[in-house]
Amino acid sequence: MGKSSEIFRPGALPSSTYISREAALGFTYEERLEQAINTTGYLTLISGPSKIGKTVLCERVIGLDNLVEVLGSDFLNRENVWTTIGAKAGMPLSGLITTGDAEKGTISEEYTVTRDNVISFYEEHGLILLIDDFHYAEKEVQVFLAQQLKDAIRKGLRVIISSLPHRCDDAIRNNPDLQGRISIIDIKPWSKDELRLIPQKGFEQLNIKIKEEYIESMVSESLASPQLMQLLCLNLCLLAKFDTDANAEISSDLLEKTYRFSTLNLDFRSVTQIIQNGKTSRGSKRKLYATKNGILDLYSLMLEAIAKNPPLGSIPFDDLLERVNSLISSNDIVQGKSLRDYLNSMQEVLTDHSRSFEVLEWRDNVLYVIEALFLFYLRWGRDENHS
Repeated sequence: MGKSSEIFRPGALPSSTYISREAALGFTYEERLEQAINTTGYLTLISGPSKIGKTVLCERVIGLDNLVEVLGSDFLNRENVWTTIGAKAGMPLSGLITTGDAEKGTISEEYTVTRDNVISFYEEHGLILLIDDFHYAEKEVQVFLAQQLKDAIRKGLRVIISSLPHRCDDAIRNNPDLQGRISIIDIKPWSKDELRLIPQKGFEQLNIKIKEEYIESMVSESLASPQLMQLLCLNLCLLAKFDTDANAEISSDLLEKTYRFSTLNLDFRSVTQIIQNGKTSRGSKRKLYATKNGILDLYSLMLEAIAKNPPLGSIPFDDLLERVNSLISSNDIVQGKSLRDYLNSMQEVLTDHSRSFEVLEWRDNVLYVIEALFLFYLRWGRDENHS
């Protein structure tokens, strides 16, 4: 029997609790990725929600020794693209190359990183480039990368780009030069049945008995995120002290304590404050509403509505309006137009900040939770006053 930290690995490639999922036509995502990276001259685009396991999939199929991960935010500008890709693989960034011999004389030339010698280095060492969180790169850099990668993949560089769905990967999907040269793998959200396998497999290996109702609760709170499920399982084991007490028991109180405990390293206070502050208005005061949590304006009401049961990754407008009005304890109600105006303003505020603030997205009459950990924080990480 292994330790809980060996079974549940929220921040790393899991071994005993890794779940292989079906992609399409009976083939797994592992088989799909294997096919993609072995198709010469093709770029692989993996698209899927945050914390869904895109990076873990790459690590599982390719192996940590052969995978070079670069974050979209690592690219500061167009000029540092290839030096960044080379440096991440361990290439020297500068130096002297000496040719010739002692009798005929030698010639020393300064060595610099170029696209071609980066490609050669990756090929010689059997490396595959993963550009993770591509959406965090600036738009100009995204376009430049798309242009550069066309020639790079043709020359043998194997590249995987990972991004959120329908966000900032247009530079890849809609690039005419890459049409017909992209293997697109759209990762579906985890089903409840798939997510349920993580605690079932893990607790069985630890010889821990857990009620089905507690597993179902963790499935709901995990918001289709295997990473969050791994975190909840690990923290439940730590709080119950299963590694040292084989007779420890799980209760509903311990489970809720686990949820709160799991938010301690989630730093979304500033994001929450930005949303609550909203867009600066001139002249008119915001309308306030009486709720069981005190007097709130519509920005704070929206956060409370998002945090309501059941936790959802996307909320259609009509359902969000219903959630908002269900929180108001007076006869006053929020009109649809007011909620739309506030949602538009909230989107402007989040867009004006850095990409790390992109936790929600209001588009096409639906409010999407882009960052599952943010919703989990809203539900369990705030104090009693929800500040």
